Amino acid sequence: MADIIATRRTILGCLSAILILCAAFASTSKANDAESAATKHIENMIMAAEGLLHEDSNDPLKRANAVAGLLDSYFDFPAITRFSAGPYWRAATEAEKREYEQALRQVIISTVVNNFDKLQGLKYNHLASTPKGSKLVLVSGEFIDTTGTRPTVLVNWRVISNPNKGPAVMDIEIENISMLITQKQENVAIIRQNKGKFAALIEAMQKQLDQ
Repeated sequence: MADIIATRRTILGCLSAILILCAAFASTSKANDAESAATKHIENMIMAAEGLLHEDSNDPLKRANAVAGLLDSYFDFPAITRFSAGPYWRAATEAEKREYEQALRQVIISTVVNNFDKLQGLKYNHLASTPKGSKLVLVSGEFIDTTGTRPTVLVNWRVISNPNKGPAVMDIEIENISMLITQKQENVAIIRQNKGKFAALIEAMQKQLDQ
């Protein structure tokens, strides 16, 4: 009887070990798939951006349309919009949410268009891709100025995985400073300075666009 129990324990132990190994392998495979997808996503985005720079006709309208295309294709803009408004997003009316999303979109596009020429001469090098949980991959790289006039800039792309939509950029860290968190902090400060009035943030962005 003791031999039978010992045998059963041995079999169960082996089965448990196999299951654990299979689960670990499956998790690793999923992580590797997420890393590959996130890395490819950033590579495709960089190639698309380089193509736009190569074909640039110095036309502000065409530049704006091209940047809007990149924003829609490679970023999770709805999620960026919600996060950047902080806790005040829930308190905003549906009309205010739509106005804010449109204003933020125009601010981002305008900022890129106005600095379009500064992107010339930059070369991107991929450094690493690191999983951060089950849905986030940190894709790290660097921008090198091929003219040698500007220092190398380290950048981290926070890429989230969506089973239905595929990978999308949620945030960009430049020299370890989050652009999304910085925007959120500025937005929250503006709303608080105006006694929690969400419309004040929209007004501030409209003024920025009018300048």
